[in-house]
Amino acid sequence: MVVNGVDIEVERKPIKNLHLAVYPPDGRVHVSAPQSYTDEQIKLFVLKKWIWLVQKRKETTSYIFQNEREYVSGEAHYYKGELYRLKVIRDNTYTFHVEIQGDYINVYVYERTTKENIANILWNWYKEQITPTIELYVAKWENILGVKVAEWTVQQMQSSWGKCHKDTGKIMFNLQLAKKPLNCIEYVVAHELTHLIEQNHTDKFRHILGTYLPGWQKIKEQLNEFPL
Repeated sequence: MVVNGVDIEVERKPIKNLHLAVYPPDGRVHVSAPQSYTDEQIKLFVLKKWIWLVQKRKETTSYIFQNEREYVSGEAHYYKGELYRLKVIRDNTYTFHVEIQGDYINVYVYERTTKENIANILWNWYKEQITPTIELYVAKWENILGVKVAEWTVQQMQSSWGKCHKDTGKIMFNLQLAKKPLNCIEYVVAHELTHLIEQNHTDKFRHILGTYLPGWQKIKEQLNEFPL
């Protein structure tokens, strides 16, 4: 659901009242709604909370900005759910590359390489690592659900872990997933491919996902609470 240009994740549950929440790191908006509520009723609820919502998203994203990565040695970074320390190794005899050694992610760069270029090198490495993982999960869930993805890509996204365009069969996955545990990555793949069957987060959508991925709600909580 989109309200005033903001993606709203709607989850219908056996509850009595509506609940609105904004999550870090990107200001993701989630509404838990009673199963009987219509989309129009949910939109009206969100609009009534709009001033609060805008302010809360601003606070959430500004927090991340204040804690912007510096891409220096000793900084904590996650990869597939495991915590590593970054080690920036500067030497003009090295070609740019990244490798894991023990508890460290080593980034090899030239003496004068900028912070921005170090970030690009690291994110390119993340993309190289996560692409075959997603490829395997996409193939697995195409088979499970009996669907076919026309095209999928991995890119930086601001407000969601993935996005499916049911009409075109195209799916985008958030590059930040490279930092998440494998079960979280698989959940996002399963979630987005289920949208090829059911576009919205309806009872039918939850039934399909629950049939083939029992306990997905707990994985979703892990995905959204696990630090970046």
